[in-house]
Amino acid sequence: MPSAARAQSVSKSAWAQFPASSVVARLASAGDAVDVERNTLIYRQAHRADRVFYVEAGLVKIDNASPEGRHAVIALLGAGAFFGESCLAGYGARKTSARALADSRLVSIRKSTMRGLLRSDFDVSRYFTEYMIRRLARAEEDLIDLRVNSVERRLARALLVLASMDEEARSQPVLAAVNQQTLAEIVGSTRPRINLLLSKFRRRGYVSGKGPLKVSSSLVNVLLRDKAVRGA
Repeated sequence: MPSAARAQSVSKSAWAQFPASSVVARLASAGDAVDVERNTLIYRQAHRADRVFYVEAGLVKIDNASPEGRHAVIALLGAGAFFGESCLAGYGARKTSARALADSRLVSIRKSTMRGLLRSDFDVSRYFTEYMIRRLARAEEDLIDLRVNSVERRLARALLVLASMDEEARSQPVLAAVNQQTLAEIVGSTRPRINLLLSKFRRRGYVSGKGPLKVSSSLVNVLLRDKAVRGA
């Protein structure tokens, strides 16, 4: 299995068997439902951290800005994801910003309430812990990708991951909500460089030439080619 898909598949069979619907219902009853329109800021870096969020539907971008104004996308999170969880570890201020890239429905849970659920509800605790383990595995792979792979390979991997999120999305397409600037911030490059690489991918048939961006499974050849070159 290609590395881009592997991060999405950690313990996937076990995850599918877990009674997620009942846990989601408990999370919803413990928090407040929040409907967020596309491009709306949910919270800003350095703001007070006192709530955990759960994504019922939509797409949320988590990013960080340096003092010099440089931005890096930390994660794109779809339905079933938690964010803002660092407040549970005692952080009083947000280390990142969160923005809805598509119309989203969230559950906002007070820090004290979430801590209580994790202590008293085994199913919620297990669901949250397994999710965070999956997220950590993905973060480690992202870091390795950033340190050792070319921009072309990083972009190919990012597009394949987003395409896999599209397959799991129940409503709005994920790829349609991601522009070239966001792709640049995900892979650690510039928008002009991303534009050139997307043009190259289009010529080779890896992504759609017209209309909304669509990714062909043949894009995995970029990952396999680089792996073969390194192994030669």
